[in-house]
Amino acid sequence: MAFEGIAIQILSTLFYTSVLSLIALGLNIVYGVMRLINLAHTALFVLGAYITAWVTGQYVVEAIGNNLYALLTIPLLFACAGVLLAGLATSPLLMYSYNKPETLQLILTFGLLLIFEDLFQLTWGRNPLSAPEAFFSLGQIRIGPNVYPLYNIYVIAASMALVIIMWLFIYHTKLGTILRAVSMDPEISAGIGIDIRKTLWIAIIIASLLAGIGGALYLPAGSTMLGFSVEILVVAFVVMVIGGLGSFVGSLIGALIAASIRTVALAIFPELELALLYIVAILILLFKPEGIGGGRGW
Repeated sequence: MAFEGIAIQILSTLFYTSVLSLIALGLNIVYGVMRLINLAHTALFVLGAYITAWVTGQYVVEAIGNNLYALLTIPLLFACAGVLLAGLATSPLLMYSYNKPETLQLILTFGLLLIFEDLFQLTWGRNPLSAPEAFFSLGQIRIGPNVYPLYNIYVIAASMALVIIMWLFIYHTKLGTILRAVSMDPEISAGIGIDIRKTLWIAIIIASLLAGIGGALYLPAGSTMLGFSVEILVVAFVVMVIGGLGSFVGSLIGALIAASIRTVALAIFPELELALLYIVAILILLFKPEGIGGGRGW
């Protein structure tokens, strides 16, 4: 494969890594603080995508036209606001699940995911939705004889910036220190005066915003449809397992591994994409059961 082809494959891998890392970060923040695997988290990602498609098609294009700044900002803001409201609306159920048996947590959050899927069907129907106006407005960049969409590079850059902001927040702010403290030992944290309930709310809000941003960034380059929440959940869960439950760095490593496997599989064995992902996950867990980034907290 020529250098230009390799560059395209690397960019495609980084694009998928960017999307997966935002989903996995939200999942791991909630798990790290609440010890809860929120199976409904990917539904928030899909909700962000649906809102982006709806706002872009029904309002931005109709009222403003293909204004690039409006296409990149207005749907994103609406998606974040809508997903944040949905996250807050479902937060009592997540708070109820805190410190409950894992079986109950999984049943409640998976039931919540199914409720979201029914609401998606009721609101937007069964047909796939897309809003590629921002994707096409940014144009393409030429890499040798090939072209690559600039929008995907924008998503990569935006996701990298968000990951850096999250890293600075978690490791270099007082609130981030509180989140890590509660994740490591909630009893001692409560004993020194940390408001555990408030910290749980903050974790839910951050995870919801990450899901909303992820869905809004992904949609112009793809589409969303009924059942997409479950499809993404399967991959996101494997990313968590590979990287290590509750690990910030593990989220990024797991996303990169999953995206790399996807790129290789689509180029060689498209039918074996999920099978290869599971095989690699099993091999990693055989040698490192806690995951690549697990066992060391955040």
